[in-house]
Amino acid sequence: MEDRGLHRRTFLKLAAAAGAVATTGIPLAPKAALAMHSWKKKSNFEQYPFTEKLIYRVEDGTLPDRVVKNGCSFCPSACWHMVHVKDGRISNVYGDPDNPMQADPDKPGKGIDGGLCAKGRIGIVQLLYNKYRITRPMKRVGPKPSYKFEPISWDQAYEEIAKKLIDIRDNTPEGAKAVAAKTSDRVSRDNGAPQFRFMHMYGSPNTTHEGYICNDAGGIANGMVLGKGSQTNGFGWDPITQSYDLGDSKMILWFGVNDAASHPVTHSWLRKRKEIVKSTWVVIDPRMNETALAADLWMGIKPGTDMALAYGMIHYIINNNLHNKEYVEKWVAGFNELKDLVNGKGYTPEWAATITGIDVETIKKVARLYATTKPAAIITNAGINHHVNAVDCERVLVFLAAITGNIGIPGGGHVAMHNSGIGVSFPGIKGAPKITEAGLPPQPDYFARAINEGKPYKLRMIFYVGNMTTQNSNTSMVRKALMNPDVTYVSFNLFPQEDTEYADYILPTQIFYENDHVHRRLDRGLMWRSKVVEPMGEAKSELQIWIELAHTMAKHDKKNPPEYWIENMDPRWYKDKRYFWNEVCSKNGGSWSGGITADRMIKLISQQVLRGPCPPMDHPAAKALKPDQLAPDGQHPGTSVMFLDDPSWTLLWANEKFPEGRRFPNDINKVEIYTKELDQKLAAIGHSAIPEFYTSPESIDGLPTLEYLDEFVKSPNLGNSSGGNLVHKVKIGARPDNEELCKKYPLQLTTGRPSVGVFHTISHWAWSLAQISSDRYVQIHPKLATKLGVKTGDSVKVETPRGGITGPALVWDGIREDTVFVPHTFGPKQRVHEDLGGKTYETVNVLTAHYYDTLSGQNEYKCQLCRVTKTTA
Repeated sequence: MEDRGLHRRTFLKLAAAAGAVATTGIPLAPKAALAMHSWKKKSNFEQYPFTEKLIYRVEDGTLPDRVVKNGCSFCPSACWHMVHVKDGRISNVYGDPDNPMQADPDKPGKGIDGGLCAKGRIGIVQLLYNKYRITRPMKRVGPKPSYKFEPISWDQAYEEIAKKLIDIRDNTPEGAKAVAAKTSDRVSRDNGAPQFRFMHMYGSPNTTHEGYICNDAGGIANGMVLGKGSQTNGFGWDPITQSYDLGDSKMILWFGVNDAASHPVTHSWLRKRKEIVKSTWVVIDPRMNETALAADLWMGIKPGTDMALAYGMIHYIINNNLHNKEYVEKWVAGFNELKDLVNGKGYTPEWAATITGIDVETIKKVARLYATTKPAAIITNAGINHHVNAVDCERVLVFLAAITGNIGIPGGGHVAMHNSGIGVSFPGIKGAPKITEAGLPPQPDYFARAINEGKPYKLRMIFYVGNMTTQNSNTSMVRKALMNPDVTYVSFNLFPQEDTEYADYILPTQIFYENDHVHRRLDRGLMWRSKVVEPMGEAKSELQIWIELAHTMAKHDKKNPPEYWIENMDPRWYKDKRYFWNEVCSKNGGSWSGGITADRMIKLISQQVLRGPCPPMDHPAAKALKPDQLAPDGQHPGTSVMFLDDPSWTLLWANEKFPEGRRFPNDINKVEIYTKELDQKLAAIGHSAIPEFYTSPESIDGLPTLEYLDEFVKSPNLGNSSGGNLVHKVKIGARPDNEELCKKYPLQLTTGRPSVGVFHTISHWAWSLAQISSDRYVQIHPKLATKLGVKTGDSVKVETPRGGITGPALVWDGIREDTVFVPHTFGPKQRVHEDLGGKTYETVNVLTAHYYDTLSGQNEYKCQLCRVTKTTA
């Protein structure tokens, strides 16, 4: 049901909450005790508007039986929680005052509480003890779409799913590749890896993860240019460089990042450091988002044109001799080719101004300031990665950082906030099949396209962690695919959400507090979280589910002996997580994570986050450290600054060609802007080493874009299996033939997070978080509002060639006049909103088309044509 008015609390929170709360480090929820009881027992809690009173009252003032240190895995701020348990149930959640990221800046390490945002303080427990939570395996008994299921045993679920898998592999033309799976590491770093292992053992190349929906493009770009695909720099005290790394940056360019809403607690720490070091912040975004409220300059860029801005800055820096000549000569390959491209193509600041809508003098000023300020960092996120030019735009930003000498120094870098980092290191699979056939383009949208189009081949079964019908573009396309009677859809889930209407089986999973697990921080850090309470009902971790399913396969698989499945999927891995991380992950982690064990993570809780690379102490790189560079336990502290010109880094990557080590772990030991080999490799799929400017097929100015050719080729840089992945070959630089379409849809649609209180659709099942983000608003500029004759709260309709949605207008002068912002994460089955007296909303992805970046698989969520009209209420 669509809402016809904007709730007053939504407007107030959106207008002020970010500046007053989300970026200050002040907890978003009260510090008093929270009594967490079953939602069905109405007498046990009281609901109030979020901004006025406690959401819960405590039944009595007794002390907890125990306090367990766990944490939140919603975002990679990775905040620590001190979880109070009484009579086997959670009674309180506080932040950890010993964690420097969360401590009160005036009283570090003192008091009862460290900073937390609302998601961590109240959201997790409301998901844990929730009347809608699915706690038993479910099997469909009614038609799709519906919630007609019956509970079944785990044994029955495993038996039926295993037999289906074997039938597809052995009796269909496509074989094993007709099964696809998408995972997530949001609860634990060991949740996604067993899916990849199982799918490899099964023989399918179609296994993927949340990074292709989220922000993997930045990591892929870093890997292509620098040799390793992780965030180049971290935050917090770094013993190796004796610095606060990003906390010591003198300038930060925030490209497409709303960090205050996405990572509120670590952003709060960066805000504090900004004031201490007098850093200059510039936010580049079509909206004056919450992060921009604390910045020195907001550059309201047209969606999808960040690459043009970066090239304009590079042109200005090179032609005014502001680049770091010594660094470029020693460490950069392809500088002359880059110079030739920006000059030959006329990528001047003046050209960039016409493309981006930013004043030319502002572009020049920011370029000069960035080039002459040391250290300076570039931080990116979804505003760059949710485009068809995601990897190429990120690569150009790495070029910008490299030519100014900002790679491999504390406080500098190209910090792409993405999903890769330290993974789980399993031993090799004994008897593993060699997968020679390539997988689909490695993003879940292509699951739907393969079903609907049969290209490059059909899918017959999907395993999915997440919400397929709200997360992926072109919702109608996804719903059509899931209605296909030949497709079995297995949903790993917590709630009866939008995509479970189409599921054949629902497998109930666990929440952060229900198991021992390891979570990651933004800067490649890993930390141990101890189990707090027993799982609700029969919920299991993904690690346990995949291992138990493998053991069921052993009973029925006639092509492989039982020990193939049993010995390669060891139950000890989920039964004893300390064993798993001490004896399996660490001993197979090598120089990247060989020094990270469960014992170390537990011992160093609140003292030292172990960031990869973190080798064992017998590694030459670890031996190169001085005593004051070690962790409190006398071992390697983990790496904050990557690509240091120092033996503690370079010795990690020594090989026969470079026995003394490498600063950049690629074949040339340099920043690879251009080499002939790279250019030829990328030409095979239509790309080039130094990309020409292009953007979305649906820009309002008809800018150069990419054309998808009717040809699948194997990607040179993507591969979730030994068979690699197929992508469309593209033609870059084509002008879209959409003049008439632009007349019909003259505005630019962009999407994003609704507020600090939301992390994807799951947040809307926590009633307090649903109160914080109650309305899927339509944010427009006052001039557009005047033209339409609407004011804040009036109902408007947003339409694209795919469909239309309605919602309340939010009039805000901190958005471009030609841009319309509609938040994602909402869906029409979020019953908690209705329980609170509100409305449910259709997902914004009803509006979006499936365009994707062929270098990463990232979707185009942030630059599509639309129109807005006033509707009657």
